Amino acid sequence: MPHDDSTDQPQISLTADALAQAMQAAHLLEDPAPPAALRWIETFLNAYGARVATVAEALAAVRELRAEAVIVPALPLERLRNRQVLFFLDSVSQYVDDQPELRGLALSHDLTVIAEEFGLDPADALWAVRMSLTGEESGPPLELLFPLLGHDRIMMRIGAVNSHLLHGRGLEPIKYGPDGAPFQTLGPR
Repeated sequence: MPHDDSTDQPQISLTADALAQAMQAAHLLEDPAPPAALRWIETFLNAYGARVATVAEALAAVRELRAEAVIVPALPLERLRNRQVLFFLDSVSQYVDDQPELRGLALSHDLTVIAEEFGLDPADALWAVRMSLTGEESGPPLELLFPLLGHDRIMMRIGAVNSHLLHGRGLEPIKYGPDGAPFQTLGPR
């Protein structure tokens, strides 16, 4: 008999009202909550509802989204260490800055077009954006993540990664990975 994995996933019954109240109690949301904040909460539940099982987990995710920067692990950061990725991420930041609203953007298409300008593989480009914004390889769709982070946080997080790449060790990647094999950054196809 096949095993149904859906029963292994925690089922969340967190409502927008319950999350709003928890955020207010944690001083993460004013009282009364403005309509824009309630839309943000609905977007959060669409993005993270299946990933958080408790109010505490939801509040931790909210705090992560509100942080101005993320920690990108060392090896993924090394994969970003080249000129094409740096310019691509800077262009994504400019793209975000030019958008009046981050909801409803055709990010899969738009980011792919930007990536093509720099010769980056679309999957690598989307990975680079996600890694720069979250420090994680997977997560909610970028179409939901962008409005949750907002213009300023997206630009700050991308700026922090680019600054680290430029002003840390520079654009010279490590020669060998932990396995001793030559290390490859993301780059032109």
